[in-house]
Amino acid sequence: MSDGLREAAGRRWYAHGWNRDLSWRLISGIIPRVPRILRPPIHAVTTLVCFTAMTSERRAARRNLTRITGQAGFPSLFLAFRLFYNFSKFMVGYTDLLPFRPELVEGWAEGRPEAQQAIGALSAECKGLIVLTLHLGNWEMALALLSRLGTPISVVLRRGEAPGPARFGDEARARPGVRVVAAGDSAWNGLDLLLALRRGEIVAIQGDRPFGNLTRRVTLFGAPVTLPAGPFALAQVSGAPILPVCCPIRGHFRYRFHVEEPLRVAPGEEGLRRAMDEFATRIERVVARYPTQWFNFYDVWKD
Repeated sequence: MSDGLREAAGRRWYAHGWNRDLSWRLISGIIPRVPRILRPPIHAVTTLVCFTAMTSERRAARRNLTRITGQAGFPSLFLAFRLFYNFSKFMVGYTDLLPFRPELVEGWAEGRPEAQQAIGALSAECKGLIVLTLHLGNWEMALALLSRLGTPISVVLRRGEAPGPARFGDEARARPGVRVVAAGDSAWNGLDLLLALRRGEIVAIQGDRPFGNLTRRVTLFGAPVTLPAGPFALAQVSGAPILPVCCPIRGHFRYRFHVEEPLRVAPGEEGLRRAMDEFATRIERVVARYPTQWFNFYDVWKD
């Protein structure tokens, strides 16, 4: 395919061994009954088991981390273990969303006032807002906290999970003002999202894995990868700004809103290309800061 817009039809969505119905049942059944002080050793044991058993995911994680950090050998093995450990914390974090207790959780999120101020300033432009996130930290916690701002949110998700795990995610997102739009299901979805932006609402999309019919090749950490171009085309048509946001995990139950400067997509193919190249630069900056929280258990740079 060309280096321009590419069709992603038929792309198989990646699924990893952590995402099983049994895993979620054990988490939801056991963790809420365990004092928080005892969670670190539970994380360590479960991480050791999965890290040992999931050989292909472990190898892929090490290759990704070597490209990101430049570290190979034993250092990459240690970094990969930390990645698995942090993902254990991400999965357990769902228990803080079911039920969601904002009076408690909001106190755990550093940088929330600054994020609220940035979102408020961009929303005042009355063109809507596209929040572009990564598979980094706890994106579900970021969504829950964003929903507290009072602006309706449309969350674009790729339906790749099995029914069991998907149910836990749907329950965590089920709150007033939040609706889920399945990515790539229908051409009408793009119109639906455009109308949401016209109403001044927020559209939240994860922008670091390809989905939908439009993708583009960009350079990330010195090698080409495929990213979704749909969010940038939507911004171009609507005039809505794009705000890159992620929510890194700090410790075992604290989070930090990381908000980048907003992106504007200029008209034409060149405007789209420049915006996506700039977004790739933002990904590099954030991932380099939190390499063991960018949760990819497959080889990102293998096309």
